[in-house]
Amino acid sequence: MKHSILLLILALLFITTACDDDDDAGEASTGEILITTSIPNSDGTSGSAYMQLINDMTTATYTNSTAYQISYSGVPIVIDEDVFVLPGMGDSDYLVKYTRDESHQLVEEAQLSLPASAGAYCLVKESDEKAYVSFYSRAVIWIINPTTLEYIDEIDISSYAVGDQNPDASVMVLRDGYLYVALNQTLGGYFPSESRPYSDVLIIDTSTDEVVKMISETTSSISTPGRPVDQGTIFVDENNDIYLIGLGGWGYVTGHKTGILRIKSGETEFDDSYLFNVSDTDIDGEDNATDYISNVQYAGDGKLYANLHIPAYSTDGSAYFDKATISAVINLESKTVTALDFPKSNEFANASIYNDLIIFGLITDSDNGFFTYDPLTGEASSEAVITTTGYPQYFFHFGETYN
Repeated sequence: MKHSILLLILALLFITTACDDDDDAGEASTGEILITTSIPNSDGTSGSAYMQLINDMTTATYTNSTAYQISYSGVPIVIDEDVFVLPGMGDSDYLVKYTRDESHQLVEEAQLSLPASAGAYCLVKESDEKAYVSFYSRAVIWIINPTTLEYIDEIDISSYAVGDQNPDASVMVLRDGYLYVALNQTLGGYFPSESRPYSDVLIIDTSTDEVVKMISETTSSISTPGRPVDQGTIFVDENNDIYLIGLGGWGYVTGHKTGILRIKSGETEFDDSYLFNVSDTDIDGEDNATDYISNVQYAGDGKLYANLHIPAYSTDGSAYFDKATISAVINLESKTVTALDFPKSNEFANASIYNDLIIFGLITDSDNGFFTYDPLTGEASSEAVITTTGYPQYFFHFGETYN
C-alpha cells in the first residue's frame, strides 16, 4: 500500500521547523565526526534538529545536550573544515557557516540572509572566493563568497522551467569548469508531469556564470533527478564521470522510474549507453521492487550504497514511522542491486563512510542510530553502534574522501 503522499513530501523534502533560532547551542562538543539528529513532533510535520561532533565509532549513546540546534529540514554541507548549514524549507532564512577550529570544536563564523522560503538545500564551492547556492522554490542560483558569506550575484534560470516559471533546482556538482545543476521540474509544487518522464540538467560555465545549455534524458523514463536533501545523489567518480540518481517522481507518478544516469568525462550530454533503470531491476535478497532510491553514498570502485523504498512494505502510516526502506549495495558497473542484512528503516535512512566501513543511519523497530557494514567481510552490525536521541540524519567523518 502506498505511503501517505502529504506526509511523505513533508518528511522528505519540504519539512518546516519548529525552531525559532537555528544557532542556539549548549556547550560545544569536539571530535572527528559530525552527526545530526532530528526529533519529530507527534504530527510528523514539525520538530527539532541538532548538530554535534563526536570522537569516533566506539559504542555509545548520544543525547543532544551539547548540540547546536539547526533547521529541521536542513542538511549540513561539509567542505574541508567548514560546515555550511542551509535552512531548506525551515522557518529560518539564514545560511550559517561553522568552522572546526584547531581544538576540533565547531565555531560559528558567519551568517547570510537568504530569500524567504526559498528552499536552499545545496551549496558547492568553486574557490575560496566563489560558491553556488541552489534554491528549490526560486528560479535562481546564487553566487556567494564562501569565506565571508557575502552575496555576489545570481543566475536567472527561470527560462529553463517546463510548465511553470521555476525548474526546481536540486543538487549540484562541479566538474572541469562547469556547474551541473539537477532540475526536478515539478508542477504544482511536488511532482513532475506524468507526460514528461525525463531528467533535466542545467550546465553553467563557471568562468562566465552563464548557462551553456540544458540537457535532457528522454528515453529511459528515469525522472526527478537529485534529492534536494541528499547531496550524494549527484557525484563525480574516480573516472571523472558524473552519476545522477533519478527519484522517479518519488514512486507516485505513473510511468516514471527510479534509476541512475551518467555523463561521461569530457562530455556534456547524457551517456545513452548507460541508462540504469533500478525500478525494474531484481534486488538480490529482496523479493519486492523499489519505487525510488531515497539516499546514497558512493564508496569507490563502482559501489554505491543506498537506501531503497519498498512500497510492498508501506502502510497507511506516516512516512516518518513507516518501516518500508531497506539498505542495499548497487554495483554501477554490473548494474546489480543486493540487499544488505539490516533491519528495515523509515525513509530518513542514510548512508556514509567511516574509514573502511560503510555507515547506515537507520530508524528501526528496535533502536535508532548509526549501524556499520564491512564491505570486506560482508558483516553488518545487528544493532546500532552509535545510538542517538532522535533520528540519525547525517554522518560525516572529517578527513574522509567523499565523492
